Amino acid sequence: MRCIHCDYEIPDGVKFCPLCGAIQRSISAPPSTQQTSPPDYIHPDSYEGVKDSPKYVGFGDAIKLYFKNYINFSSRSTRSEYWYAYLFTGLIDIACWLINTVVPIGIIPVIADLVFFLPSLSISFRRFHDTGRTGALPLITFIANLVWRVLMGIILIMMLVAFFDSSDVDWNVLILLLFGVFILGIIPLGLKIYEIVICCLESQPNQNQYGREPRY
Repeated sequence: MRCIHCDYEIPDGVKFCPLCGAIQRSISAPPSTQQTSPPDYIHPDSYEGVKDSPKYVGFGDAIKLYFKNYINFSSRSTRSEYWYAYLFTGLIDIACWLINTVVPIGIIPVIADLVFFLPSLSISFRRFHDTGRTGALPLITFIANLVWRVLMGIILIMMLVAFFDSSDVDWNVLILLLFGVFILGIIPLGLKIYEIVICCLESQPNQNQYGREPRY
C-alpha cells in the first residue's frame, strides 16, 4: 500500500502516513474483520408466496400445505411437513381399512389411494428437493412398485386359473415364475428404503436450485 499524498510505501491498514502524516482515505479492513454473507443468501423477510415451507410446521399446517401443494413438484418441503403428511395419510388408510372390515365396500380404499396419489408423490419430490436431490427417485420407486404388483397379480391369476382348469398345467413353471417375481420385489423394496432414509435427512440450510431455504 502507498500513501495517497507522497506515494511512500506504508503498511496495509494504517490511517496515517508515517512520512508525511497524510490521512489515508481508503482504508481496507483486515480480512479477519470483514463480514460477508453467502452469495446465495436471501433474507427470510423477502420471501413471498403461500406455498413456501417453513422449517417446522405442526400437524394441521402440514395437512394444509399437503393439499395446497397438490401438484407442486418444483419447490421444497421440510421434514416436519413431510412426516406429518405421511402420518395423516397413514391414519386415513387405517380408517379406510376399518370401515372396509365393517362395511365391505372395496371402493373406499381405492378412492383414498386416488385422492392421495398426486399430493403424496409431489411432497416426496419436494422433500428430495429440500435435501438438494432430484425428485426422480420417488417416481422411479412408484413405477418399480407398480410393475412388481402388476407382475405378481398376473402370476397369481394364472395360478388361480390353472387351479380350476382341468387342462394340464406345468406347475413347476408357474412356481418358478412366482419365485422370480417375488425376488424382483427386492428392487422396489430397496428403493423405498432408500427413499425413506433420504426423507429423514435435514434440510439444506441455504437456497438451492429448487428454492429458498426453509423459513425460521
